[in-house]
Amino acid sequence: MQRDVADRLGKSPSHVSRVEHGLVRTYPIRDLGKHAAVVGLKPWIALHPRIARPLDAAQLALFNRFRERLAPSWKIVVEAPMPIRGDLRAADALLIGAGTRCMIEIITRLADVQAQLRLAHRKQRDLGADRLTLVVAGTTTNRRTLRDAGTAVRDALPLDTKAVLMALADGRDPGADGLVLL
Repeated sequence: MQRDVADRLGKSPSHVSRVEHGLVRTYPIRDLGKHAAVVGLKPWIALHPRIARPLDAAQLALFNRFRERLAPSWKIVVEAPMPIRGDLRAADALLIGAGTRCMIEIITRLADVQAQLRLAHRKQRDLGADRLTLVVAGTTTNRRTLRDAGTAVRDALPLDTKAVLMALADGRDPGADGLVLL
């Protein structure tokens, strides 16, 4: 297979092997795109700031509305960094207490529900959080986007606003991942 890839790229099989094993330190983006196409992949690049991205004003306002509903017993870490060296991602907030760690993602404008869920679940996994709560601004557009996503949201986030907020207000583990519309 690597010989076929090498032939199509005009490279040696050993070069292809080094690239595919991550042993090539620099690889021009154009060459990476060609390599990806040959093996049936679509390249995707993510850029992350070198410093923690603070919540923007709209996110902070939504977070503050959410925070007012929490029991004072929760320890709140805002912009909780991933515990992976070199990983610049952060959860918008992490609630610690009641024997659980609940990751909070604040979303003011929801465009791609599936992508947002994938990213949030990866952060949850990498942060080692027991629970995930998406706090979404209750705008008409966001409600329509959630409705259009259908059961995908309910399957991924089984608890609704009332259930999540009741548990967190009581200082309890919600017991599952949830969606809060505010």
